[in-house]
Amino acid sequence: MNQKCYLCGSEQNKTVFVENGIPIVRCNSCGHAFSTYQQEEHYDGYWSDEEEFDLDWWDLAHRNIYQEFIEKFLQKPEGSLLDVGCGLGFFVKMIGQEKQNWQVSGYEMSPPAVRYARETNKLNNVHQGAVQESGIPENSIDIITLWDVIEHIPYPQPLLKYLYSILKPGGFLFLQTPNFPLQLWKARLKRSIKGMREGVHYLEAKDHINNYTRKTMADLALQCKFEKPDFFAMKPILSVSGSKSELGKLSKLAFYLFTKSLWNLSLQTVNLNLTLFATMKK
Repeated sequence: MNQKCYLCGSEQNKTVFVENGIPIVRCNSCGHAFSTYQQEEHYDGYWSDEEEFDLDWWDLAHRNIYQEFIEKFLQKPEGSLLDVGCGLGFFVKMIGQEKQNWQVSGYEMSPPAVRYARETNKLNNVHQGAVQESGIPENSIDIITLWDVIEHIPYPQPLLKYLYSILKPGGFLFLQTPNFPLQLWKARLKRSIKGMREGVHYLEAKDHINNYTRKTMADLALQCKFEKPDFFAMKPILSVSGSKSELGKLSKLAFYLFTKSLWNLSLQTVNLNLTLFATMKK
């Protein structure tokens, strides 16, 4: 493939997985993996007007991880937080309920998602559009969060550089994204067992354009003026492929406890979690 790497610009890469005809490649120069699917830079079609939102997933399954974030990172009595790609607004809503002295707001590209956040979740602090056009003053935000956002953006550098500019000195950007080495192993296992089938989640080649490792996440941070990221082991989203199975949830929690123990015992060098959690400090 001669498509340029989104991280370093090299055109030399190797195919590591093919999902329903879409190659996912790894750059020979920097090691970054990315989908060859041509997605819009500001695509807003992840939420549909006709879609019935799965609130078990977007609300209930995320509550534990949101609660852990609040306990871990919002220890100051007051501050400001911006959630970029806030979806239906449940994270913004939880912070508003539990940290009333914090100024919190959200930005989301999708009109149906913003409409739900405003009309159903009653959030007048959720805004529709690109955050780069928000007019937020420089050096004004303590914490910015990107929950499952960065992998969807073909060229993340302009966004991260803008977010760097509006963070206060000493503030940080928090990112959650799939852990590519583990996700690739999982996708290959699925393919070997079931073959390649439409409707099955592998690497989501049309949605997840960039696939990060700790190394490539650090490369991106340094490109955008941030310090080298810190990585964390955090609780999982309590759902397995959208299933409501209690056994599935318990299995996922058990695997998380195993990976967290290994993370700690290896002095944070071995990460078998399917998700990367990182903070980039200004």
